[in-house]
Amino acid sequence: MSNPRVPAKANASYVVGVDLGGTNVRASVLDRNETKLGRFEVSSDAKSGVGRTVKQIAAAVRGAIAAAGITEDQVGAVGIAVPGHIDVPNGVVVWAPNFGDYVDGSYVPWKNIQLRELVEAELGLAMVMDNDANVAALGEFRFGVGRGTRHLVMFTLGTGIGGGIIVEGEVLRGATGGAAEVGHIIIADGVGGSANGAHGRLESLAGRDPIIERATLKMESGRESLLWNNVTTTDALQQQINPELIDKAAEAGDTLATEVLIETGHYVGLGIASMVNVFNPEVVVIGGKISRSKTLFNTAVRTAKASAVGSILAAAKIVHAELGDDAGIMGAVELAWREVDR
Repeated sequence: MSNPRVPAKANASYVVGVDLGGTNVRASVLDRNETKLGRFEVSSDAKSGVGRTVKQIAAAVRGAIAAAGITEDQVGAVGIAVPGHIDVPNGVVVWAPNFGDYVDGSYVPWKNIQLRELVEAELGLAMVMDNDANVAALGEFRFGVGRGTRHLVMFTLGTGIGGGIIVEGEVLRGATGGAAEVGHIIIADGVGGSANGAHGRLESLAGRDPIIERATLKMESGRESLLWNNVTTTDALQQQINPELIDKAAEAGDTLATEVLIETGHYVGLGIASMVNVFNPEVVVIGGKISRSKTLFNTAVRTAKASAVGSILAAAKIVHAELGDDAGIMGAVELAWREVDR
């Protein structure tokens, strides 16, 4: 039987937003004027067991509160962005592969972890959490490029492809908290290397590793490219090439690199078109380091325009994310305010 919830403080002047990552946990205190008053960061100790990670979350929160020059009893609630499948109503991490512990020498990821109860017991403050991609979308919606809208779709391009969807101002979570896995939409049949899901997913065609593979396959055919300048060791090409180098080569006029980013952008554009046709958003936000490529982004926009229903796409702006690495913290801040004000 679960312990009773710690109540949020209805008239509080401050909340804490937390971005829990596989390496670090970052916390920031904000007031109702959106002023950032204090910030703190510590290691998340993600693979040292849930008890240790909870201690680190608490240390980040307390550090941010101290940096802000306020006291814990002035904080209304804590919001946390957590990478994984989150059961928001029950405060449970259903599955989070980047967090866990070693048991008898074997790594065991988090499954069905009562994280909200553990954090509330540790801090004595109300806590609310959601999937990190959902929270980043909420951050852009409330404080970034989505400010003033009601409908938003976000794609985050990185090692994988995550995202979030806002409908009528609310995070779309689905029946069990697993909605908005935009990286897992199928946009091709039977292509794209895939060890952890169906082939043909957007993530298996436009994530970090597929981009590198696309470039190295072209290099292996013997073609000229500025990318050869980065091949300086005996390691495999895949270990010496990355999306940033590919983009730099494309910006310098390299044909091979440009092809790679156009092909990748085309797949991203198909993903955008699919989400536009289904959700009719006012804004489509593209974030993550890989999205900074002009070639990729511009191709994605062109493909989306060519592939989406024109009258639906006409209502949507396709734009770069604005908050960068702070999207998670700011979305967590909004989660906390909603907990305080509901």
